[in-house]
Amino acid sequence: MSNTQEQVKITDVMDAYMSGNNLTHGNFAEALNASLINTNVSRVAVTSWCNSKSVPNTDFLLVCAVVYKDWRRSWAVDCLKVKLPEVFDSGMLSFAK
Repeated sequence: MSNTQEQVKITDVMDAYMSGNNLTHGNFAEALNASLINTNVSRVAVTSWCNSKSVPNTDFLLVCAVVYKDWRRSWAVDCLKVKLPEVFDSGMLSFAK
């Protein structure tokens, strides 16, 4: 999967969760930082994810998928599925709903 394809799909995931939860870029960043130590996701980072300038770090997504039990977990898992489709498609990794 090319980096451009990955970013377009991450953008789609971002759009869905931001609109579905009625969040601004700043609110989204604040929600991701809640309950996590040594994490500083900024509004600028969220904007970059939404504008296909960058993608969330895989390690950060894994932490979110483990720590959170709400929409943030679902967001992280959906982003991981975009970034690592071969891992999820093979069954090497799965997250219970």
